[in-house]
Amino acid sequence: MNRRDQALQVSDALRLESYPHPYPKGWYRLAASSELRRGDIRYIECLGGQFVVWREEDGDAVHVMDAHCPHMGASLGLGRVRGDCIECPFHLWRFTGTGRVAHIPYSDRLPQRTAARSHPVRDVYGQIFIYHANDDSTRRDPVDPPYELPKFPELDDGRMVYRGQHDAGRVGMHIIEFAENTADTAHFQPLHGQFKIPWTEIPVPGVEIVHSPQWMPDQERSWAAHLDDDAGLRVLGHRLVQRLALARVSFWGPGSVMTFRISVPGMGEVLLFQTHLPVGPLEQQVDFRWYADRQMPRLLVGGVVGGWVSQWREDLDIWGSKVYRTRPLLSGDDGPIRAMRRWYRQFLPDDRSEDTQSRMNSVQEPAEQRETQSQIGATTLGDNTD
Repeated sequence: MNRRDQALQVSDALRLESYPHPYPKGWYRLAASSELRRGDIRYIECLGGQFVVWREEDGDAVHVMDAHCPHMGASLGLGRVRGDCIECPFHLWRFTGTGRVAHIPYSDRLPQRTAARSHPVRDVYGQIFIYHANDDSTRRDPVDPPYELPKFPELDDGRMVYRGQHDAGRVGMHIIEFAENTADTAHFQPLHGQFKIPWTEIPVPGVEIVHSPQWMPDQERSWAAHLDDDAGLRVLGHRLVQRLALARVSFWGPGSVMTFRISVPGMGEVLLFQTHLPVGPLEQQVDFRWYADRQMPRLLVGGVVGGWVSQWREDLDIWGSKVYRTRPLLSGDDGPIRAMRRWYRQFLPDDRSEDTQSRMNSVQEPAEQRETQSQIGATTLGDNTD
């Protein structure tokens, strides 16, 4: 085994000890809208739980509920959709999309309280999203999401049109890594400076991308943050193209839903969705879906998106083998990592939660040892303000 392969064999159990909570609060993409026809049910394991996603028979409404029947525990994923209800396969109880019992075939005495836990869901721009509250599993009544997914007038009025999607499969990383990556502006040039043929890992000799990244929190929406990158082109050491493309990456929550606005001067603009769904603490399902100005050539749109995907792949080995430093040793030019971490805390469970507290109480070392341990094994975000 060579040195690279050995480095990639880092135990996930050891890595996980160093990271924050793996399932932060926020909106997550569960499926493409086209995958769920009227009357369909889909069972999904993600975010530390099991869910059923189903669409009503008589309309387009989509619902998400915990996967197991509150009556006797059967999987609703094996059930059927009956009109605007889902029917359990075991005793044929029916539940509304809000989790209330609508019908019991052998009884008129229906439970009055909400029985099955439902979750906020949105079916927008060809994708189905769930709001994960990361709260007490005994809750039954639906929560009100503290923020909504963004609206894009150019998609609503048809100025931009659908141009494609890409299932990137599952990637071995913690969800915080992509958010950290955008604030870690010092890595852009050494890792992403080489120009590659779109959709491949094949470099073009002598051609470099010159990045000028800047991360910032949104001034009006506390749950949003942005990265602007004004990218140019350098060939054989000479800056030939001052602005190849101007990209704005927007985070709508904890790295679960991102949009990329990529403007090509004189040609048009691409709007790309990138989504991360944690199917395990260190495993993300990654999907891309993109739109573009009507007049923009399809080949150019594919090249723009493929260029980004090629750059994204360059991080995968790093994300799949690194640990999380709660007190990273930073230089003055490492980018706004501290500010990003302060922004990110809003999506994590309260530090006083039972899960976090139990892990904190398990550490009984003297103060000096706890400080050392916190650098590689803490469960909350570090601020590095010392």
